[in-house]
Amino acid sequence: MKIYTERINRRLVAVFAAFCLLMASLSVRLYQLTTSDGLMQTAQTQRIYTLNVLDERGMIYDCGFQPLVAEGERYLSAVFPTPSNQQAVLDAVGEERREAVAELLETGRPFTLETDEPIDAEMVYCFQSASRYQEEQTAVHLIGYLNYEGSGVTGIEAAYDEFLSSHGRQVEVSATLNALQQVIPGLEPEVRVSEDAGAGVVLTLDKDIQQLVEKVGGEMLEKGAIVVLNPYSGQIKALASFPAYSPLDLETAVSDEENTPMINRALLPYSVGSTFKVVTTSAALETLGSEYCLSREYTCEGYIDVLNQRFHCHDRSGHGELDLFDALRASCNPWFISLGLETGGEALFQKTLQFGFGEEIRLADGIFVSGGSLPEKSSLQNPAAVANLSFGQGDLTASPVQIARMMAAVVNGGELVTPTLVAGTTLDGKTLDVLPRPVGEKVLEENTARQLQLLLSYAVMSDDSSGALPKTVTAGGKTATAQTGQFDENGEELEQGWFAGFFPAENPEYVVVVLAENEGFGNNTAAPVFAAVADGICALNS
Repeated sequence: MKIYTERINRRLVAVFAAFCLLMASLSVRLYQLTTSDGLMQTAQTQRIYTLNVLDERGMIYDCGFQPLVAEGERYLSAVFPTPSNQQAVLDAVGEERREAVAELLETGRPFTLETDEPIDAEMVYCFQSASRYQEEQTAVHLIGYLNYEGSGVTGIEAAYDEFLSSHGRQVEVSATLNALQQVIPGLEPEVRVSEDAGAGVVLTLDKDIQQLVEKVGGEMLEKGAIVVLNPYSGQIKALASFPAYSPLDLETAVSDEENTPMINRALLPYSVGSTFKVVTTSAALETLGSEYCLSREYTCEGYIDVLNQRFHCHDRSGHGELDLFDALRASCNPWFISLGLETGGEALFQKTLQFGFGEEIRLADGIFVSGGSLPEKSSLQNPAAVANLSFGQGDLTASPVQIARMMAAVVNGGELVTPTLVAGTTLDGKTLDVLPRPVGEKVLEENTARQLQLLLSYAVMSDDSSGALPKTVTAGGKTATAQTGQFDENGEELEQGWFAGFFPAENPEYVVVVLAENEGFGNNTAAPVFAAVADGICALNS
C-alpha cells in the first residue's frame, strides 16, 4: 500500500511540473505576440468611428398635443461604403447631388446622408426622421428658429432651448475602421438609440384656429396681426403676424427691409384709436353712473372745440344728436371727447392703468408683449390731452395682445386676465405638466361689463354696413382708424385699421383682435378679417 501511494505522488508531481512548463511556454509566446511590431501596428491602425446620425429636439405641441414642428418626412442614413451598396445609395439622391455622393463613396469612409426615401442596402443604416420646419411654418413668429449649431435663436425654440435639446431622439452608429478608415469586413457596426418619446413644450395655441388665422390674414392683410384669445383663461388660441417668413430661407427674410416679415406685429405697440373708447365708456359708467351715461345725449356738429384746439369727427358734416349706443356704433369722436372731459383726466387715467395699458407682458423667456406708451399723468391737467386720450389718440400706444386683453375683461365680467402662451411641458406627448395660471384682477364692475357687452353687440349687430358682421354667428366689437402722425411719399397720413371684438354676442367664447397696419379705415380693412375669422372658427367647431 505504501509503495502504491508513493507511485501516485510521483505521477502527480510529474503532471504538475509538465503543466507549469506548458504555462511558462504560453506566457513567453503571449509576450512575444503582444510586443510584436506587426501586431502593435495593426492594433494602432484600428479605431472606433462613430457617426451621429440623428440629433433631434423635443417637440412643440398645440393645446391638444398636435405637433407644430417636425411634420415633414425625411430619412437619415449612416452609410458604410461597400462595392455592393454604392448603386443603391446613388439611386436615392437627386441628379444635382449624385456627383458629390459618388466622391464620398469612392473614399470608402463612413458618412451620413439625408434622402427623401429610405435606402435598403447592405451596410446602410436608415432612420426615419422629420424636418423641423416647413416652408410655410405654422406659428413661425412664436416658434422661432435654430442656428446652424441646432440651438434656439428666437421664440419658443430659444425660450425652452435647454429642455428641447435634451429631450429629443439621438441615434449613433459606431464601427471599427482600419488604417484607411474603412469598415473591417465581418465586424457589424453598433447602433445606439436614446429617445424621450413625445417629450416637448405644449402651447395654448389651437393648431386648427392658428392655421385658419394664417390663411385668412395671408389673403386679406398686407401687414398686420391677428390675435385670438380665450377671454376667461387668457390663453392665446392663435397669434399671427403678417407678412410671415420661411425659417428655411432666413436670408431673404432678413434682407426684406420694406416688409420686415421677421418682426412680430402682434406684440408691438401701435396707435389704437377708437378701440380705446371701450375704456373711456367704462370709466364714465363707473364715474358718472350708468343711468346718466345711458340717457346722455350730445349733438355732434362734425367737430368739438377744446379751449383753442379743434378736434374733428370723421364725419365732417356731423352725426347730429346721439345717445351712447349710437355714438359707439357711429364711433363719434366729439361725443366721446365730451364724455371724457366730463369723466375727468384722473378717472380716465386710472381706468387706463387698471386695464393694463403700459404694462409689459411676459409670454416666455425672451418673448414679451410691449407695454406701449401712456401720456404723462400730469399732462392730463390739460383738457386737450384728455380729449386726445378719450378717443385713443395722442401719446397712447398698445399692442394687439393688449387690446385683446382689454376686450376680454368686457366679456368675462370684468376680470383682467394675463395672456398666456405656454400651457406646460410633457414627457410623453400625452400628459401635461401644467404651468400655474396667473391670477386675474377685477377691473370692472360686473354691471359695467354687461352694459359694455350690450353696447358693443349693438354696434355690430344693428349696423348693416358693419364690415365685422359675420354670416354665421352674432358678434360685438369696436372699429378704429388710428392716426399715426406719419405720412407716405404722397403726403397721405398713415392710419392703422383696427377691429376688436368677440363672438357669439350672447355668450362669448372668443375675443379676436385684428390690426391692419397702415391700411386705413378699420371698417373696410380690419373688420372683414374679424368676420372671416369668426365664421371660420364656427365652421371648425360645427
